[in-house]
Amino acid sequence: MRLDRRRFLKGGLALGSMLLLPRPGWADGAAKAPGSRTLVLLHLNGGNDGLNTVIPYKDPLYRILRPGIGIDAGQVRKVHADYGLHPALAGFEQLWARGRLAVINGVGYPNPDYSHFRATEIYYTAEPTKSPTDGWLGRAIDRRPAEKPLRAIALGREKPLSLQAASPGIVTLTDFAQFRLPEGAKESVALYSAVAEDPGVRGQVARRALEAFKVAERIAALRPAGGGFYGPLGTDLAKALALLKGDLDLEVIHLSLGGFDTHASQAGAHNGLLGQVGNNLRAFEEEIEKAGLSDRVLTCVFSEFGRRPAENLSGGTDHGSAYPAFLIGKLARPGMHGAYPSLADLDNGNFRFTTDFRRLYAALLRDFLGVDPLPVVGEFAPLEVVA
Repeated sequence: MRLDRRRFLKGGLALGSMLLLPRPGWADGAAKAPGSRTLVLLHLNGGNDGLNTVIPYKDPLYRILRPGIGIDAGQVRKVHADYGLHPALAGFEQLWARGRLAVINGVGYPNPDYSHFRATEIYYTAEPTKSPTDGWLGRAIDRRPAEKPLRAIALGREKPLSLQAASPGIVTLTDFAQFRLPEGAKESVALYSAVAEDPGVRGQVARRALEAFKVAERIAALRPAGGGFYGPLGTDLAKALALLKGDLDLEVIHLSLGGFDTHASQAGAHNGLLGQVGNNLRAFEEEIEKAGLSDRVLTCVFSEFGRRPAENLSGGTDHGSAYPAFLIGKLARPGMHGAYPSLADLDNGNFRFTTDFRRLYAALLRDFLGVDPLPVVGEFAPLEVVA
């Protein structure tokens, strides 16, 4: 079979935007992720109310600030001498008891922005003072080229800014079937197979294309995993679990759950959301352990900001600053990390942050993904939160 330039290029585009080929010129045997680890990121979109998530139930100021939506001390899940979890977080309480939950208190940054768009941009880029076009995880992936067709997956229709990178192999996924090979793919596979052993760029591109086709076929054959998941988050976690079990050597899986912008009637909505988060992530961690993936997967839960300590007149809370983030997994150092923000020393009615979010990112980069954090997030000392 003769391979002309037109047919060769046509075959290279057969997968469209689903999988992109690594750039020709990367040397064979380029660095790979240490230990094939996967960071699972869950964005609680809208600004999670941290004060009613990790609750200072002994502090009398809590009840003064939250006379209507405050959680009674008798309902709080008391995992610590001074702090407890929202009653809907039974799943987190179980993870805490098993040494699988790390709570990072007071997460924020100087001069916080209260716009959802801008605050999300800041957390996705790790750049509070400028607006870069690449994400913090995108920069991390660029720092470590790898000879594989797929690096990271975002579950959703749009690629989050956090995964914007110069490197290929970062894709979005809504359904496994979207990776089904298109019409004409068999011809493309045959064309690439014919020159896969050729020296030089043509052979290298052909080999990478064949790898991409194989990965696409593997993903298309996947089905969402079982495990007691429910709700929109459960649907995505079932997909994430299937991807992890599929041994695709992913470095990042990104998820998002919306609904946390609780300006009014917060109590019921927040209860349902936190129940979904706690129960699904407990089930997810249990399935990770059953699959023997505990040494390879770490889950990080974050938001773009917290809520103001004082409730508003609509039974809700307005945009705030610092909040608690969470790490879940065998490789998380369990317990409370960072100082809980003071309710007595507020900044114009808002929390003063105690833990710069870039220190958390630095820990995930250095201690989990094996990437030097300095060129990615700057000079921030990594938290000791990854085992």
